Amino acid sequence: MRHAAIFVAALATAGLAAGCPRGGGDTTPVQPATPPQVLQAARGTIEQWRQAYQIKSLDVLSKLYAHESALVLVHDGLPLVGWASVEAMIKDRLVRYQKIVIRLKDINVVALGATAATATASMTRELGDEVTTVTETGALTMVLRRDGEQWVIVTEHYSYKKGGQQ
Repeated sequence: MRHAAIFVAALATAGLAAGCPRGGGDTTPVQPATPPQVLQAARGTIEQWRQAYQIKSLDVLSKLYAHESALVLVHDGLPLVGWASVEAMIKDRLVRYQKIVIRLKDINVVALGATAATATASMTRELGDEVTTVTETGALTMVLRRDGEQWVIVTEHYSYKKGGQQ
């Protein structure tokens, strides 16, 4: 029972400290800046991902994803879990569409530590062939992790606005 009381007191103290105003009544939490090397690495991986889709390179895309069972990619509202599922979807997309154009803007990268980051961007994706092109505009979210010298995608989610398909 004593341990529980100490634990509750510690939580209450931490909560009060976290919510204490910092001069002038500002209670906004301090957000450390994303280190430049994390920002550069994450943006580089995202740009490689964008270009790999446009040149339809399974080899390059394959190197950008974590090859593990914890990999998650949300595709058409359904989560694909594990590299085998994600790879099958990518192969299908690359075969199905003759043209894939991806445009990203407002890329925002936030470090989750020295070896992980989350990234969001506005994305327009055009998927098509010589006859029909589908254009989707929405939001892209990725979680990236440093794996040795390279950064890999461990989670990817893209959603487009309802009525955002043309």
